[in-house]
Order: sequence, then structure tokens, then C-alpha cells
Amino acid sequence: MLPALAVALAMLVAWGAMYIEFHQIAAFVVTALVHGGLYLAAVVWILRRPPQTHDLWLILGAALVLRGLAMTAPQHLTTDGLRYVWDGRIQWAGFNPYLLVPADERLAFLRDALIYPGINQKETAVTIYPPFAEIMFLIGNWISDSLTGPKVVFAACELLTIVALLLWLRRDKLPLERILIYAWHPLPIWEFSSQAHIDSGATALLMLAIAAAAYKRQGLAGALLAAATLTKYFPILMVPALWRRFGWRLPVAFVGTAALLYLPYVVGAGGKVLGFLAKHLDNEGYGAGYGFHIIWVLRDLNIVDLPVKAYLATSAVMLAALGLIALLKRAPDDINPAHMLAIATAFVWLTSPHYAWYFAWLVPLLVRQISPSVLIFTLLAVIMNGPGNATWATQTFFYSVLFGGSALMITAELLWRWHARPSARRHWHRPQA
Repeated sequence: MLPALAVALAMLVAWGAMYIEFHQIAAFVVTALVHGGLYLAAVVWILRRPPQTHDLWLILGAALVLRGLAMTAPQHLTTDGLRYVWDGRIQWAGFNPYLLVPADERLAFLRDALIYPGINQKETAVTIYPPFAEIMFLIGNWISDSLTGPKVVFAACELLTIVALLLWLRRDKLPLERILIYAWHPLPIWEFSSQAHIDSGATALLMLAIAAAAYKRQGLAGALLAAATLTKYFPILMVPALWRRFGWRLPVAFVGTAALLYLPYVVGAGGKVLGFLAKHLDNEGYGAGYGFHIIWVLRDLNIVDLPVKAYLATSAVMLAALGLIALLKRAPDDINPAHMLAIATAFVWLTSPHYAWYFAWLVPLLVRQISPSVLIFTLLAVIMNGPGNATWATQTFFYSVLFGGSALMITAELLWRWHARPSARRHWHRPQA
């Protein structure tokens, strides 16, 4: 069964890479959805079949092949990689990416015909990326002053994510074959390995932090969590889930590491180290409220004009409540994967991202805490590659299918858990040796 599924997925990924190369994005989305269907069959097979050693090697080998095929696709789903290369390039030349927009004449000697012309908002936007992301871009540029650099860096990050997940599974005495849930999922394959998004780096560091916390290494967990947060800000949500109550090691390591990472960029940039982030969020419609799915749909259907501040305040209260539960409703020396998945899923749903790669960090959490509704939520996220040039009505439909459908599925799953037999709930939440 697994070998046949692996071959089928390899064929689909090869077709997907071809569709991306020829800008046939609708065909790519359909292919990725079919990939998701076959992937679900593989997940069910792995969860129901007794663990076998050769399965693990097949899963890891196939994951490598799938990523190799996906990496042959050009980065036609995003222009983010061009900014990564540019930020690495200007750092090697001695410039601070938080101070100068790419079109600044002082950087004219660094322009080329391949990277510079395609940079998004090059006339108006300095970088939006945090300091450790900039360090990754610097490393990528050291490897190659081209899109190859970040692809190599984030492929290495994918390897670190898999290692961290295997360590976590081993610690909790769970079958290592469950790594398939991450390794064969279409989102990491396309958004991390193929399109080389910085979220791959943030996810890898977050999973290493979780593995460190699982092994009760609070200082290391704090340092890794700081590096993850300063790669992309969402990992900070996991602080209450990983922190040993009232322990000092994690918060001290977090703050100290963050200060050290910011230091090289603060010099000369001062308070500008947040870069273009605030204006970027406004450009995505969050300032006016249209960036949030609920506000968008309620306004589009003329139901109510929900105030942005009220929505933000409500969302903050919900996330804070989940964080307090993660901190207080568990053993002091342990971590609860269900809490982490709940926080991450709530954050993604409430912020309703406009791009598929923002969903991908949920996938490794599903390896340890399986949730059918969240798993399907992540598989459907590939449709976010479709609405780019669509009409307003079509975009509303895509968003409603993804976020409305996921809300119904998650609610149904929560109700099922609530009404399930106690033994079934124990089986769902607790690891089996």
C-alpha cells in the first residue's frame, strides 16, 4: 500500500512542478488537492497498521524524493524569495536591510537582471523580516547569490523539523512512522521545499524548541523559541505552552537570545527594526478589517460592520485564555500537544491568512496531536494559491470554503470529543506506549 502511494505522490508532485513552471496555477491547485486525498489514505494506513521498521525508511526516502521533485519548480507562486536573496546580498555589502529600500540609489551597484526587477514594493518597503530571518538570508547568500541559497537553507530547516519531530515521538514512546503526517503533507513540500518560504525556518526552530522542552531543557527551549520568534513572530504564542510554571530558565534565555539577535541590527537602525511590518499588514487589509475573514464576509453580506478593534480585542482574549490553559492545566514539568495545536489553530483561523504557507506550521503539531478537522483544514489551504487574480465574489467563495468549512469541522470534532466515551477521550489525548 505505502509503496504504491509513494509512487503516486511522486507522479503528482512532478506534474505539480510542471504546472507551476508553465503558470498553470489552477491545475497545480487541483493536483495538490488530489495529493491531499492520497496523503490522507497514507495517514490512515500508518495509524491503523502496527509499526514496521521498513515503513519508516520508506517514508523518509519518499519524503526526500518528493521534495527533490518539488524543488525543480521555479518560484512562480511567490516573489518572497527574491527579497530573501536581496536582503542577504545587501548585508554582505555592509548595508542594514531595515534602513534602505531596494530602490535606494546607494544600492544601485547591487542590482541585477534576475533578482532586483521582481522584488515586491522595492520603491517603498524596507524589509519586514525579523533579525534571525535576516541571518538566514545572509547564510543563504553565502551559499549562493541566487534563489538556490534560500532553497538550500530551508531544505536544511525541513530536515531539522523532521529530526525534532522524531525526537518528540521517541520521547513520548509513539511510533516513529507517524512522521509521515508531516513528511508527505503537500503544504511543507510545496511551500517550504519548493517555494522556500521563511516559515520553514521558523517552524524548524519552533519544533526544536518543543523537543527541548519535552526533554526538560528549559534554557535551550527558551533560546530556540526566541530564535524562532525572531524568524517569524508567530512562535511566541507557544511560550505559555512550553514554559515550566514560575521557572526562570526559559524566560531568561528567551529575552537574552532575543536581545543578542537584535543587537547587530539595532545599531544604526534604532526603533526601525520592525521594518515595513505595520504598513505591510495595512496593505493586506488588516488595518481596515478586510484582511480578517469574519469581518470580510459579514460586511460583504451586509450583515454587520464589525469594528476592527472589537475583533482584535476578542481574538486577543481568546488566545490569552488558551495560553493560560496551556500554562496552568498541565503537569508543571510536561507539555501538552493538544494545547499547542489549539493555540496555533485558533491563531491561524482568527488571523485568516491570505497565503497557503501561513498554514504550514500547523502540520508538524499534527504529528503528535492528531486532529482530523485541523488536518483537513491544512490540506484545503492549498486553494489559497488560486484566488490571486480572481474576482471579489470568487475570492469570498474561496475564503468561505476554507474558513467556514474548517469552523464547522472543528466544531463537530469538539462536540464529538465532548460526547465521546471517557475511554475514547483518553485514547485521543494521551500517548499510547
